[in-house]
Amino acid sequence: MQVQKHARISNIRKLSRYFLFLNVLTMIVVGIGAIALPIIVMLASSGDLTVMGYLSKAVVVENGFFSQLREGLSTELKVVAVLASLFFFGMIELVLIHINQLLTCFHEGEIFNKKAVFHAKRAFNINLVLVAIMFVVELIAIALSYVYPGHEATGSFTYFLGKSFDQLIWLGACLLLLWSLEIGVDLNEEAELTI
Repeated sequence: MQVQKHARISNIRKLSRYFLFLNVLTMIVVGIGAIALPIIVMLASSGDLTVMGYLSKAVVVENGFFSQLREGLSTELKVVAVLASLFFFGMIELVLIHINQLLTCFHEGEIFNKKAVFHAKRAFNINLVLVAIMFVVELIAIALSYVYPGHEATGSFTYFLGKSFDQLIWLGACLLLLWSLEIGVDLNEEAELTI
């Protein structure tokens, strides 16, 4: 029996149509965020909060980026924040584009093919890079919260470990799904050869 002719393919096609719609909505929201956040940052009041100062404060769970906008940002921090946000929004859009292409393959009923595996691999690899960058930035921020003077609170390493554990579980689940797709492609090719 050919793997692509399985009865569940029609269910996958229906469900992927809804996920395509949600993915497009997510792409629109991320695009709006990519436009809005740099504008919000550049219009924030000027102050003396530097990149190091921000990182040392931001790692504390109660402090968020928007709560620190009231203190006033230095020009250096504004430029770094705009560039970092554009980079991350761009990378997230790339992940969403590859997920969109993967869901399009699913919607067309082509689940176990090389095109679907290609887009799944790209989305996974870009997401892996994003997670690694966020781990490094958070570790630097935790270190700075202990080193940078003048702060009553320090970064929570247990909070970081919890977030890291959560991200690693999601990456592991995505990797298992990617391997399943690759095995499905191999089985599909073998089935075509035996017929």
